[in-house]
Amino acid sequence: MKKGLIAVLLAVTASAFGQLPGTSRVGQIWSALQERLTRQSDMWFKDGDYPRTIQLLRFQYALVPSNYDIGTNLGFMLENVGEDSLALEVYIELRDASPDEPDNWWPEAFFYYKKKAYAKVPPILEPTIKGHDPHANNYRTLAEAYEKMNMFADAKRVWDIYLTRHPDDLAGVAHRKRIIDKLNGAKGG
Repeated sequence: MKKGLIAVLLAVTASAFGQLPGTSRVGQIWSALQERLTRQSDMWFKDGDYPRTIQLLRFQYALVPSNYDIGTNLGFMLENVGEDSLALEVYIELRDASPDEPDNWWPEAFFYYKKKAYAKVPPILEPTIKGHDPHANNYRTLAEAYEKMNMFADAKRVWDIYLTRHPDDLAGVAHRKRIIDKLNGAKGG
């Protein structure tokens, strides 16, 4: 029953937005609805009512499966209640819903990073830094995963790419220097 209702809402929403611009009356109603749902979710979260928060986030996510904020909030909440496999499913769906959006790949990679499954991070994040300039977290997580696997040359390569695009990031400069020191220590030792 719930999935049927969601399917109907998705179909109506898709057909409405396929025909009407975001500034239309339907677009305004849609924005107001999303804002109200977000406020309600925030209230339940602050009250510690995580089951309701998750339920509402699932509903919002079903309506807009490519929304980064909703997807990451849902995944975060699922992780916090110990539903890691469901959180991972959300992160994978988020990535698959917008494969051309490199930032949507990071939550899945960071999930693996936190689980110390470092070898799973590079296949996910390497494509995001080729021909794109994603959020700095993509670079950081990728470089640190390489570092955790003692793949210092790859970590340095990632920091080099990042710093070519963002030379004023002092934290990135410090990380790169630390990697160079490790590379020199590995060669000298």
